[in-house]
Amino acid sequence: MTNHELVDLLKTLSAIYHREGCFDFDAGIGSMIDLLSRSPDQSGALWQHAASSYRTMAVTKSGFSDVYVDAATAQERVLANIQLDGIRQTLWETFKRA
Repeated sequence: MTNHELVDLLKTLSAIYHREGCFDFDAGIGSMIDLLSRSPDQSGALWQHAASSYRTMAVTKSGFSDVYVDAATAQERVLANIQLDGIRQTLWETFKRA
């Protein structure tokens, strides 16, 4: 996964959180987007810092995993949360190797 793809996933994650009224992670997500946008590859200090930030935000109390989509119907809720979990899992798998 390229840095550009990671930035796109983080932007999607942020948009989902915003739709759910969650703005708690804006600074952290914004910082990771900035770091990844400036990082030429996935081995430098900028990328390592972005990865560390994600791992920290993902595992802390009241972290990323505490946010879920509350859609109108049960089916919409299940599908939306599957998408959300997929994004978070992809980011975790990418950043855990740092």
